[in-house]
Amino acid sequence: MIDNLNRYIKDHSYFPQYSKWIFIILVLVMSFIYHYHNILFLSPQSLHLWRQCDCLSITLNYYQDGNNFFEPAIHNLGHDGTGKTISEFPAIYYLVAKIWQIIGHQDYIFRLIVLLIFYTGLFALFKVFEAVLKDSVLSMAFTLFLFTSPMLVYYANNFLMNAPAFSIALIGLYFFFRFYKTSKNKYLYLMAIAYTLSGLFKISSLLSFMAILVVFILDLFNFKLTEGRKIFQNPKSQIFPLLGVLLVQIGWYLYAHHYNSIYNGGVFLIGILPIWDLDQSRITEVINAILIHIRWDYFRRETQVIFIIMFIFIWIFSRKTNKVLLYLTSLISLGFLLFIILFFQALQHHDYYTLDLLVLVPFILLTFLLLLKNSFTNIFNSLVFKIIVLAFLIHNVDFARRRIEDRYSITGWQNHEYIENMKVYEEISPYLRSLGIKKEDKVISLSDVSINVSLYLMNQKGWTNYGISNDSVMIGKAIKSGAKYLMLDKKEAGVKNNIESYLRNKIGQFKSVEIFEL
Repeated sequence: MIDNLNRYIKDHSYFPQYSKWIFIILVLVMSFIYHYHNILFLSPQSLHLWRQCDCLSITLNYYQDGNNFFEPAIHNLGHDGTGKTISEFPAIYYLVAKIWQIIGHQDYIFRLIVLLIFYTGLFALFKVFEAVLKDSVLSMAFTLFLFTSPMLVYYANNFLMNAPAFSIALIGLYFFFRFYKTSKNKYLYLMAIAYTLSGLFKISSLLSFMAILVVFILDLFNFKLTEGRKIFQNPKSQIFPLLGVLLVQIGWYLYAHHYNSIYNGGVFLIGILPIWDLDQSRITEVINAILIHIRWDYFRRETQVIFIIMFIFIWIFSRKTNKVLLYLTSLISLGFLLFIILFFQALQHHDYYTLDLLVLVPFILLTFLLLLKNSFTNIFNSLVFKIIVLAFLIHNVDFARRRIEDRYSITGWQNHEYIENMKVYEEISPYLRSLGIKKEDKVISLSDVSINVSLYLMNQKGWTNYGISNDSVMIGKAIKSGAKYLMLDKKEAGVKNNIESYLRNKIGQFKSVEIFEL
């Protein structure tokens, strides 16, 4: 009876004609569980509010100032008074700004575009799994495991470019597998376009592309990856789209470096933060922070252990493992380690730096499942295995749900900075206008140590304590550059001792924020 049941399950687990609709419904149900319908309409807040407002500031400057696409700027006017600075390719910022010009300034439009890109990438990954495994149930379940990473769930409905870059890289993978299956060059060019865009958003998203490039080089030198045909059958012509991806990245980052050297460099990182610049005590400090991320942010700890076991399993049975997937998984693993070494310092506080590393997870899962399908068929087709997988998936969804609720809680530490110190700036604009302070007037927001948070929330250009550091000389320079008003939280009494000469003309106070005319 069990054999008959397993045979029935095997015969009815592959239904590509309507699996896509079930998958979409499941993604939407999970999104509802994660409170996406509420989060979509929230202002920037919670973890990494600083970087969220940097992204939104560039967008708002495009919207209200009509900046040239290649001349982005932020609210913080910097040392030269222009606010011009650049980081990743600003296509999404510019697109959102154009939509705002039609419907008005609405933060939810930004979140929605990032979310739709993520959904598209996740769907593309599902189609890869289904095409390889010929099992719709397991393909849906194992693709959705990616959507249980609290870190990914958080940034998929947010303002940072890491999630779009990661998602578009998944779309690039989809086109690579289509090319692998059909040898049609149109898929190779579509892959190149996707990876070009993902790399422009975040260069670290090219981790899987670099693995594919190494496979191309192995193919070029007749290194036998498969028993059948080569993956790249016409390498002399097929090298051009691959080189194009790299050349566009080089061109963009050279431009970004040049732009920042003319205006305001040092605002955004264009470089590396390697481990070898730290002493032993700082390395230990970063490792302890990573361990906390492992516990709460990446996946459930048990899930991460299972991923490691799967990785070991595919190497133990490497002779039975699909060689292309094995090589790609191994190359991405090496890239994973290299990234950690090169950006080690950022891993202490910036979980989003590791988001692109999640691409290793679907490769491990797909390689493992294909090994089960080809060599451990009874397990792959068994009802018990599918039930265990689905139960474990539900457990992981609940873990991610609780972590997201923590991040947006009005009482938790993750959202403390916004609730206690920054929300006031989101409400202050009408009061500023009542004092005669115009939107065009430049201000110094001295209680804000970020680059743009308070400036974006109240939509006033000027300076924050970032780069000023309560220095009266720097405040004087900002005044010479046009600063007319200074804002200071009354809770920061200690700051006043250094800058008393600028605090003689108090013209108002909104909640805890005192306002002085300079």
